[in-house]
Amino acid sequence: MRKAGLFCVAALAALSISACGGSKQESTAAETTVAASTVEEGTTAAGGSIIAPEAAKTDHQNGGFPVQLDADSFNGKTVKAEFFAFDRYDVAKINALKVGDVLQVANHNVAIKTIDKKNAETGNFPEVIINGGVANGGVSLLQDGDYFRTESEDGTPLYYSIGTEELKLASDVVYMDYSDLNQQNGVTYQTDQIKKAFEADKAKGWGPQVISVVIKDGEVKQIFRTFAQESAKK
Repeated sequence: MRKAGLFCVAALAALSISACGGSKQESTAAETTVAASTVEEGTTAAGGSIIAPEAAKTDHQNGGFPVQLDADSFNGKTVKAEFFAFDRYDVAKINALKVGDVLQVANHNVAIKTIDKKNAETGNFPEVIINGGVANGGVSLLQDGDYFRTESEDGTPLYYSIGTEELKLASDVVYMDYSDLNQQNGVTYQTDQIKKAFEADKAKGWGPQVISVVIKDGEVKQIFRTFAQESAKK
């Protein structure tokens, strides 16, 4: 399950773009937190550390981004998309976490009551389970290369919305569908084929777990669809 969840992250990383992109599965962090304000890194009143994630990229002129795509809005010239982010943390800071610290997750502050580390010695996808993990109302973190990232129950990042935009499409935009694992090279739809392909895929998920866009100089050059686990098909 985790390998499928990491597929999109790895694909975007290979393209040297900034973030990874199923259905719209928004963050449930609000259910696991004790405060709802974002603060700077520092210390709590009780002396614990406050750990913030890396700043999310807000400039969408160039790069790769996970989105919830409004397929019905596609008209060959523009398409509407809701941008999503997920939190990433410095490995050293996560390894140093202790009970009493506060971790900022999806713009909420999580007071750390318990910490459980898995696979730290083997290096096989080390995880840090906070307050029982995401399945129990807590937070799950997975080491992915040189950072830890949030993890939802299906292994994909824990996404949260950062705004909606109407995007300009490049004249040579393509739709690249890698959702069928039996087709190693996927299926690429040229500009004049995209609308029909979108209509055929209408029942599929269109959220950040499976959809991402590559933007160059303010124009969408590529739209990617990756493999969707069952939870991302709704």
